[in-house]
Amino acid sequence: MSEADELFGIAEVSAAIGLEPDTLRYFERQGVVPSPRRDGAGRRQYATADVELIRMLVHLRETGMPLADIAQFTGADGKAADPARLRVELLTAHRRRIHDRREELDRALDVISRKIADFSDRMTSPEDLLERPDCTIAYGVQGEGPLLFLVGAPVGRAGFAALALELAGRFTVVTHDPRGIGASRAVPGMAAPTPEVLAEDLAALVDRFTGGPALFAGTSGGAVTLLELGKRHPDMVGRAVLHEPPLVSLLEDADLAARAAAAFGVAEADPQRAVQEFFDLSGAAHRTGPDQTPPAPMALPALPAEELDKNRYFLGRIAGPTVFYAPDVEAVRRVPVTLCAGSLSHHQMARRATRALADLLELPLIDMPGNHLGASAEPAEFARALEPLLAPLEP
Repeated sequence: MSEADELFGIAEVSAAIGLEPDTLRYFERQGVVPSPRRDGAGRRQYATADVELIRMLVHLRETGMPLADIAQFTGADGKAADPARLRVELLTAHRRRIHDRREELDRALDVISRKIADFSDRMTSPEDLLERPDCTIAYGVQGEGPLLFLVGAPVGRAGFAALALELAGRFTVVTHDPRGIGASRAVPGMAAPTPEVLAEDLAALVDRFTGGPALFAGTSGGAVTLLELGKRHPDMVGRAVLHEPPLVSLLEDADLAARAAAAFGVAEADPQRAVQEFFDLSGAAHRTGPDQTPPAPMALPALPAEELDKNRYFLGRIAGPTVFYAPDVEAVRRVPVTLCAGSLSHHQMARRATRALADLLELPLIDMPGNHLGASAEPAEFARALEPLLAPLEP
């Protein structure tokens, strides 16, 4: 008997696939799998094709396909006029469900990772304060080695905590909460958090540690802060790695610019709507490779009051000056910068903008792990990719 003709009993199939015999019998009774042939004594006999079919349905079941759809897929219901077409339709619909579920899980994982990192940071990196003329900036220091500033906007110490822990074995890592974020709370009379103001806050923090050049890694709005720091204080920048500065100003896309401005315009009165609109136009939470189509817009859940207040400030005050910031290209040429973007950020606003900046500066665009949120969502992988980009400069 050839391997193709080999027959297996229910116990052998159960052991090979990891399903209890009673579960196999249940699927058969429910019409999820076709009934196998029987031997003279009435015992089930499964062919190799039967086993592979059952193995496939296990994958479908584990990923949440309804049993009725599985029954149609296997052909056990015997009603399909065109089984191949039906299977393609069922699998396409199921792939969409899995993709949506993965998006939800990725967002949940990011929140959980940031909370773990936040609590870890509180244990390992005590909070220090930097007094500015119109506010107080909270910052933390950990590790040993060359001085490295991790810069975000609106991301602060909590968002960088896991990445900072990964880098602390090689660098003295400084993280801070930009004005109005985290422990650097907004106060009456505080200057607006424009890239120019945030760059001066960062320069004051650098002065607290060193009079010479330092290393910097900035993500999203923090990368825009570093562009302005390089213009105002080029001697401070030993090397700056810029990850996805979301510069709508560099994209010849009037519709995108109008949608962004509209989202920022409603942030104070309707932050839930602003978050939804910015989520849709930025695509920053999605994971899209170069050959993948961005997913269709999806409704976000209602945000808790605390998140709504944060986004009133972020989208209402920080985001507009950041995404519409016009970099001084000639000034940027005079400082050592490296441009990078998420390997899963293709077709998204921030990667497109970073590509445009790279073209203006005639610099390569280096892929980094994950998407726009890679620094917080995949800190270990991101740190491994970041370290070579921060290697000491040639004398």
